Amino acid sequence: MKITSLVVTLRGCVSYHIMKKRLLNTLWQTIGNSIMSTFMASKFSRLVHLEFVILAFVFSSISLANECPNIPQKVVGTVYCDNQFTLWVNGNKIVTDPIAFTPHQAVKVAFDWDGTSSIIYAIQCEDYASDSGYEYIKTSRPKLGDGALIAKFNDGLTTHTSADWRVYTVTYGPTDASLAKGCSGSNLGKCEVENRGIPKGWTLPSFDDSKWQHATPYSNAEAGWGRPPTWSETKGCCTLTSPNDRSSLGCDMSVTENECLVPRSEFLNTSAGFIWAKDLDRDNRVLFRYTASCKSS
Repeated sequence: MKITSLVVTLRGCVSYHIMKKRLLNTLWQTIGNSIMSTFMASKFSRLVHLEFVILAFVFSSISLANECPNIPQKVVGTVYCDNQFTLWVNGNKIVTDPIAFTPHQAVKVAFDWDGTSSIIYAIQCEDYASDSGYEYIKTSRPKLGDGALIAKFNDGLTTHTSADWRVYTVTYGPTDASLAKGCSGSNLGKCEVENRGIPKGWTLPSFDDSKWQHATPYSNAEAGWGRPPTWSETKGCCTLTSPNDRSSLGCDMSVTENECLVPRSEFLNTSAGFIWAKDLDRDNRVLFRYTASCKSS
């Protein structure tokens, strides 16, 4: 039973375009015929056949994983940014998160891919911050928020957030200099935020991100899942709150169900992990890039 389950699992992991090329079907037939003809008389023939089939799938998946499918297809993914993101693919804007602050909701995204070249993902993710770097500034207890990004895409190239992504911080604060001058939650007038600007053309495939740092990975406990959303057909996406005074903003009927997903549920048992720049609290607006490479045959 365990071997059978493993074979089924491995077969499910093989990408659609590889199956379309029928390469694995050829492996099935060739290996199956040779093994069965050699070991037909052996009482272990069925076990040996299964072992070779498993190895065939493993090695064929490894060797073909980076091949472009060479057929157009729709890629679907899920993105969660604390607090708001915009996604570009190969320089084309795909979607902007419709909720600027809370709830902390994941968004289902989709785009068409020609299947003949690598995919360049570019995501701007912004943790809400006022000019002081703090949130809840109209309450008695302003605080520094923490950012986080986690994403996954079914592009057949195993794309998900990890330390392999590149990162660039646009806004950072409160700065060390302003903290030294007395910046704090009770003294916001002393606080300053540094704006390093957005690099020209950073979403384009031709942009050189080699000088950007690698993203810093964070655990689920470090990043946190935040305030989860609720959604209904009659109310839309609910549990919205104000970044200034924590007051409830009710629901937003314009937000669809696929834009109001619970992040913890969407990323349960996936390879995707939280990433950000080096400072969860003070790196506020952050740019991410990742190239999902494939070779066209």
